[in-house]
Amino acid sequence: MKRRMVFIAVAVICVVLAVFVLMNVAQDKTAKPARAPFVPSPVFSPPYPPLPHHFSDLKTIQILCQAPKGAIKRALMQPLEPSGDGDLFVLLLGWTGDVEKGGYNVHEIAINAPVQWKGKTGNTTMIEYIDSDMGLLAGREPYGWPKKMADITWTQSATGWTITANKLKDQRGIPLMKIEYKISQSTPAVKWPDMGPIFLVRRTPNASPSTPAIGELVCLGCNVQRAGRGTGVPLITSAGAKDTKGTATVQFFDGPHDPLTFFGPIKVLDAKMSIMDGAMGGGGLGLGEVMDKWEE
Repeated sequence: MKRRMVFIAVAVICVVLAVFVLMNVAQDKTAKPARAPFVPSPVFSPPYPPLPHHFSDLKTIQILCQAPKGAIKRALMQPLEPSGDGDLFVLLLGWTGDVEKGGYNVHEIAINAPVQWKGKTGNTTMIEYIDSDMGLLAGREPYGWPKKMADITWTQSATGWTITANKLKDQRGIPLMKIEYKISQSTPAVKWPDMGPIFLVRRTPNASPSTPAIGELVCLGCNVQRAGRGTGVPLITSAGAKDTKGTATVQFFDGPHDPLTFFGPIKVLDAKMSIMDGAMGGGGLGLGEVMDKWEE
């Protein structure tokens, strides 16, 4: 009797073990393979290619404008100060056919002005509109370029180009700018300001009430011996481009977060355009240097 009870107990244990093994085998067959942990941007999905950036197939229009008195000083980030007569700015319109052979087709419109800092002269961008998230992030993160997104359209005519900039759909496409450039061989010679290297104020906002905001003055080109064009300054074409002179009209409009009409302009003094096929010469747009740093 005891021997029979032992036999039954052993048999039950064997059945339980067999069922357990079969269940594990079934689970192994249906289990999903292990995957590496998900890594979020920017490592998993980089927002822009590594610097430096090289541009190809450029179209640039530069328009020399006169702003109302005091407008440039009002728009500048401290510690930058106006240079020269303080009322001139260059409206720079750029169309880059490709960046880093990555298929990026980028349009930009920048309001640039001559500035000075501790005896050094150069230029800064007071505001810039761009239609590429890659270009927006690549400009704002390392350099502090004051870039904002916009819908920018270039339209060619028999005599030149019309360029419009509008806000995105989240602000119902509010108009920001309308620029018309007409090619002309009879425009008078005008002296343009020496723009020099680029000074940009990169500001990192405070992440909490107990931490200060950080300001940095970044310079691109301060240690580069410039010889005219082709020095790596973004959107300025290299020698060999097809150049034209012309006339231009500039209209600025105000949006809820884009007060542009205080720039005027009260007068358009000169305009010129360059078209360059192929790759831009030089070392491309690389990193600059931090000239100063402070807490706010």
